Amino acid sequence: MGFEQSPHEAAIYRRGNGGNALLVGVYVDDLVITGTKDAEVAAFKEEMKATFQMSDLGPLSFYLGIEVHQDDSGITLRQTAYAKRVVELAGLTDCNPALTPMEERLKLSRDSTTEEVDATQYRRLVGSLRYLTHTRPDLAFSVGYVVALSSCEAEYMVASAASTQALWLARLLGDLLGRDIGAVELRVDSKSALALAKNPVFHERSKHIRVRYHFIRSYLEEGNIKASYINTKDQLADLLTKPLGRIKFLELCSRIGMAQLPHKTTHKT
Repeated sequence: MGFEQSPHEAAIYRRGNGGNALLVGVYVDDLVITGTKDAEVAAFKEEMKATFQMSDLGPLSFYLGIEVHQDDSGITLRQTAYAKRVVELAGLTDCNPALTPMEERLKLSRDSTTEEVDATQYRRLVGSLRYLTHTRPDLAFSVGYVVALSSCEAEYMVASAASTQALWLARLLGDLLGRDIGAVELRVDSKSALALAKNPVFHERSKHIRVRYHFIRSYLEEGNIKASYINTKDQLADLLTKPLGRIKFLELCSRIGMAQLPHKTTHKT
């Protein structure tokens, strides 16, 4: 039918460019269709119905556990029902809600004296929470919290991971839009981590960091990523990388357009 598969996301197909672009996302036998013209979408549906026995479920409202609300103001994604199931799975239904997803200055240790937990159940909960971050990016840091040898190394590893994701997304958008997106701008609020990425001499101090975290160095040298310093107070990514206090947490949620959470601060451990 004239579609091209995205080389960066195997489940995405595109036909046409610009004002005639038609995009199809495939998951097993479910299709999500969008395009710049309603007529193109309707024509594709008829093409598919002529080839396969298919049902048209209308505007997208639910997909892989994600609730989709569409109106004139835009598209909103939620996982309300899924989040409630995760709370039930963790046995926290009767607990009080907290304003922030993680306590400030929380320190984890491998040498714990607390009672051991069920490893299988723990992994199940972490996996469930990771899926919830699709619509709750403010949970990303608390779900993925690890212990690093220094703040510089932690920032460097996060910057490298961000580079990989940003470059993949830029290339995918280029596929979907039919044009080159150009270099991705990465703003890092750690001068030491930025120096570690840019200065080959400085790398002598980082031999113990796993090789996979040095991808950012190659991206910078090839010009795919442009890294610059940003003051900590202007760093929106802190929402994803640090356990924030109530005021800072709400401020960043507001700045990225996330709905304000209930004003309750009680934690239950």
